[in-house]
Amino acid sequence: MSTTTVPTTKATKTVTWATTTVHEFELGHSPSSVPSTGGPGLGLMGKPVATHTAPVADRLGSPRSHEELYLAPMKRIECLRDLGFSIDEIAVFCIETNQARTERHESEQEYIQQMRQKQYEAQVMRQHMMQLEMQRQRQLYLQMHYQLQYQSQLPAHPRSSSSSSSRDVEPKVASRRDIHVIDNKRRRLSVEAMLN
Repeated sequence: MSTTTVPTTKATKTVTWATTTVHEFELGHSPSSVPSTGGPGLGLMGKPVATHTAPVADRLGSPRSHEELYLAPMKRIECLRDLGFSIDEIAVFCIETNQARTERHESEQEYIQQMRQKQYEAQVMRQHMMQLEMQRQRQLYLQMHYQLQYQSQLPAHPRSSSSSSSRDVEPKVASRRDIHVIDNKRRRLSVEAMLN
């Protein structure tokens, strides 16, 4: 009796959109629209004047250019002139737009400067903490060194048979490795406390 195995294919999940809703607006002067180039701001005005639903076109087949909706400064001025704005009003719009663009640039530079200052202060704090930790480690090392030196200079006492009396005579000194592990934990906790 022969058995045949049927290969199974894993179904892939896909999402497709059948239709899209398009809202059309009128163009006009928009103070919130600040172009990266010169000229007045031009944006969408008021409520939609028309709304329609259309099937979704194959956007991957014909990708749109990033500059498709770009309007040059002179083209924006012409649009505002067609809408009935005077040259003086358009000049005021240009001045306001340039001022808004300058203020945004200054705000961005101030934010970058603040972030650099915070990074510098954090770096200085880390270096200071490392220096303090190195000094503390050195003091602990010297303390342990002097303690061992002092114990080596003590006269040897005869050991008694009981273990309790030997514990009373000889003080227990932690090994250097144990002190180092404890110090690493304390250093990490102290550095985290200072940074937070």
